[in-house]
Amino acid sequence: MASKTSSTTDVVDTPAQVGQTLEADEKAAAAATVAAADSQSQSDNTSEIVRDFPWQWKAIALCSGIALSWGSSFSENTLGPLKSTLKKELDIDNVKYGALGSATSLVNTLLPIIGGYGLDYYGVEWGSLVCSVAVFLGAIISAAGTNQSTFGLVLGGRVVMGFGSTVIETCTSKILAHWFQHRGLGLVYGLDLAVGKLVVLIAKATAVPMRDASSFWGWALWIPAIICFANLVQNIHYVWWARSRPEWAQMMTTSRRRALEAKQEQELRNPGQEHTKIKGPGFAGFLTALWKICFHVPRLFWLVLVTQILQAGVVGGFNGLNADIISLTRGSTAQIAGYTSSVQQVIPVICAPLLGTFFDFFGHRMFFVSLTSAVWILVYCLIGFTKVHALAGMIIASFGSTMNALPFLVSIPLLVPNQEELGLVFGFWKASNNCGSVIVDMIAGRLQDITPNQTYERVIIFFVCVKGLEFCLGLFYGVLDRKYLGGILTMSERKRLVLEKQGKLEDLPGRRPSKKMTYTGLAILFCLVVIAWVLFIKYSL
Repeated sequence: MASKTSSTTDVVDTPAQVGQTLEADEKAAAAATVAAADSQSQSDNTSEIVRDFPWQWKAIALCSGIALSWGSSFSENTLGPLKSTLKKELDIDNVKYGALGSATSLVNTLLPIIGGYGLDYYGVEWGSLVCSVAVFLGAIISAAGTNQSTFGLVLGGRVVMGFGSTVIETCTSKILAHWFQHRGLGLVYGLDLAVGKLVVLIAKATAVPMRDASSFWGWALWIPAIICFANLVQNIHYVWWARSRPEWAQMMTTSRRRALEAKQEQELRNPGQEHTKIKGPGFAGFLTALWKICFHVPRLFWLVLVTQILQAGVVGGFNGLNADIISLTRGSTAQIAGYTSSVQQVIPVICAPLLGTFFDFFGHRMFFVSLTSAVWILVYCLIGFTKVHALAGMIIASFGSTMNALPFLVSIPLLVPNQEELGLVFGFWKASNNCGSVIVDMIAGRLQDITPNQTYERVIIFFVCVKGLEFCLGLFYGVLDRKYLGGILTMSERKRLVLEKQGKLEDLPGRRPSKKMTYTGLAILFCLVVIAWVLFIKYSL
């Protein structure tokens, strides 16, 4: 009996023992959970470390990405100082010159949208090659038109060039955003802007000397065509380099991601079986995905887009006309006016990276939108309505050029942090800017033609009014940022990264999509495209 009792005692635990066992089990489970969390954290950290590319790769990507658009930028910016030459040699008026200056922008009223999402969908590398080929062919056709002094051929070449010139800028934006992972974008975009301004400076300063290098004025377009060929060769090298990186370092395109998801789903359904090769979605799938992803674009991006319609066009229009304005108002020769107008590009070469670094360290991006507008209003008034030396106005304009596009370039990846949408939204941005450029060029040419003695007074008044509106918009954007974006456009990069790690920026109202804002933005953009094409056809034929 005693043995039975003893045996029973060995088998059946007392309540106290049960409690101790449960407590021990809970502690063990808690310890296992902590260990699993630590392991997951270490795995995440390892993934993050692997994802942080070597600085040598970043340096190559930075140099290659910035260099993508050198050829197109150089070719486009030789036209401004050659306005009088082009009017004389091609026998055209101011409106037709406006059509020539905006020809590259015309096809880019819609193409950046399709092209931008094409970069997301099929890949940046191959897209950049297509763009480089289009730029080179367009430059060759346009240069060939100078041999016969044929306006139609020169214009056609600029249109062909337009098929690549704007989308290739989106390639640069995506390349930099990928290799720098949204960190230090202010600095790298500032470097991109600085080098771009340096290319513009060289183009404007050398346009007239290229024209006068021989008895044939067409060398001013043939030399840029040669530079476009060199740019194509450089781009081929970048594509080879990027495709030779490990797969984890390459940009995941939308089509490849969907093909991988389909393959994984097939393997889960039929494990251990031989699977058929998954084909990527065709063009119909591309268009369907494009339409659907439009409704993922944040509402505040659409608001900024539709309120910035003419702003870039006004700056671009002035940059194309400033040499002629200086020549007409100051009596300068075409060569002196070209040199003076090119000064506008000097300060951005130094200040743009500094401004980008300022945005990274201190923020206040939208404040510079209003400040830039005030600077441009001052420049327009000095150049158009006073006899102040043009050099002073161009130096001030160089500060405006530094601050003009950069606040938006560094803000768009913050508004739309998803890489699979970034090419599309940059495409919308470029398309809107190009529509505005065509419209502004046509309006400016028409205003000059109907002004007595074809002076620029009415054109300058138009420019001042548009920039006055943007001054108010900059203040408005600051209010929206604080209310709907948690101040991410105002705060420094360090503070933003801390808040992101704490999960406080996960569901910002301004980043949410809105069907109403999407339909409104698409409708306004469609109307802009129609207006741009109607004005271009009316005044160029």
